[in-house]
Amino acid sequence: MFKRNATTIFILLLLLLPVSFAAATENNSKLQIRNSSFNQIYPGTVFASRQAKLAFRVGGPLIKVPVKPGDKVKQGQLLMQIDSRDFEDSIHVLEAQLAGSESRRDHAQRDFDRAQTLFDQHVSATADFDRAKSAFDSAFSGVQSIKAQLQIARHKLKDTKLVAPYSGVITSQSAENYEMVKSGQEVLAIQDISTLEVEIKIPENEIARRPLKPGMKVTVDFPAIPDRSVSATLIEWNLSADPITRTYALRFSFPAPTNIHVLPGMTAEVSIADNDGQPSSYYIPEQKNASAITM
Repeated sequence: MFKRNATTIFILLLLLLPVSFAAATENNSKLQIRNSSFNQIYPGTVFASRQAKLAFRVGGPLIKVPVKPGDKVKQGQLLMQIDSRDFEDSIHVLEAQLAGSESRRDHAQRDFDRAQTLFDQHVSATADFDRAKSAFDSAFSGVQSIKAQLQIARHKLKDTKLVAPYSGVITSQSAENYEMVKSGQEVLAIQDISTLEVEIKIPENEIARRPLKPGMKVTVDFPAIPDRSVSATLIEWNLSADPITRTYALRFSFPAPTNIHVLPGMTAEVSIADNDGQPSSYYIPEQKNASAITM
């Protein structure tokens, strides 16, 4: 039975691959598999091309949450809004202060102009001129300071609205309407799944012999979706190995397919064609009176 199985395996090997037998040493012969190619399969994970955790730059109570997880949103679309009344009041206060500061600046400007004329005519003392100039400079600085505060207040008012940074899908929500949120607190997460990426990790001994070039094509299969595959393109890879696994991470990009439902977090299998490998050699016992066979 053992001899019959061995013979069957040997015949299948001859039928599947182009091989050549050549005489080697007097005790054995070497079987070389030439011009062979195969697909190396690596496990991977699917990621969104872009993903972000969103937060407000200001704090306050939420008054509007028009989206929920799973919703598709467009760039610039309103996602959440904080009560803006306090920020509007701050702007009104600063605008009033600016009006008063500009009035004092204008008055100081007129005083300085008169002091300048008198000083040029040698009518007033240098000290009077210096006081008028100092008063004008102070009033002018006060106006500039309030203008800067007013600009900051207007920015804060604008920041009470959280908008989508790009088109995508809302994946999670961490705050509900009417809740008090803090500046920097994560409230939403968004992903752009119009383009997806798959990451694999290759051992160092394999990446050393495999030339990597941007745009290299591979085939991606999904265990959860049998008999469906997509073509992906190499976009980036790590130049340093993971210190524990001694593997290098590679990322491939592909447009989200329309005929199958692929989501971030799914497992994938990436097939890379290996056409440049060296011929594999195996030693087999030499049989007496065996003649060279070439296929």
